[in-house]
Amino acid sequence: MSGHSSETGSPARRFDAERINTLVQTLAILGAGAWGVYTFIYEARIKPSLEPPAVSVTTTLVKAGERDDHVAIRSTVTRRNVGRTGVRVLGLVYNVIGVRAHFAARPDPGALGGDLDGASQVAAARAYTLAEPGTVILRQGVLFAGATEGPAEASDLNSGEAVSRDLIVYANRSEFDFVRFEVSLAYAREDDPPVKLRFEADRDGALSLKPRAECRADPAPCRPLRTTEFGTEFSLW
Repeated sequence: MSGHSSETGSPARRFDAERINTLVQTLAILGAGAWGVYTFIYEARIKPSLEPPAVSVTTTLVKAGERDDHVAIRSTVTRRNVGRTGVRVLGLVYNVIGVRAHFAARPDPGALGGDLDGASQVAAARAYTLAEPGTVILRQGVLFAGATEGPAEASDLNSGEAVSRDLIVYANRSEFDFVRFEVSLAYAREDDPPVKLRFEADRDGALSLKPRAECRADPAPCRPLRTTEFGTEFSLW
């Protein structure tokens, strides 16, 4: 009787299996690397480019001196790109408003009363009232490159970049009890088309920034525009 033996796998088959396994591992490594590169590019470049621009405005006020009833106030306005995409600043408006407080000889005990149900804002003082909207002491505005047809300096901010501007304001404390500093900033993404702007003054003389285009009739030219507003107050006492 002769015996018969069978092989579990030929060398050729074993070689093909090893080659396929190596190929699969190589493809997996290449795929993981490609995914890592894509993720890095998406997080570093693509995703930030899709985010809206974001600019913060802060104002620091310090008394710089006084003469008779006049107080000099140094204002430092800082605009900072707090987003992850480049920003083109288009316009800046600065209003300084003096406000007088009128004090009652006898505080009104009912000044803080009233029905608050459904109210969206509440403002009341027991012993005084404010002469609002106040008096414009100073107003300044500037249109940067892209917002006007005429020559203008550029004001671009990279992500995390900040620019500060100092200004001295003089206020008469015999006329006003405090001053209100209001800053308005208009900007767009650096790679968006700029929006043409103009200045507009209200009946009290305060400046604001407005698009030249009629946004309600055709909102497309105004769509890239963003605004940031900031206000703070400084007592003259």
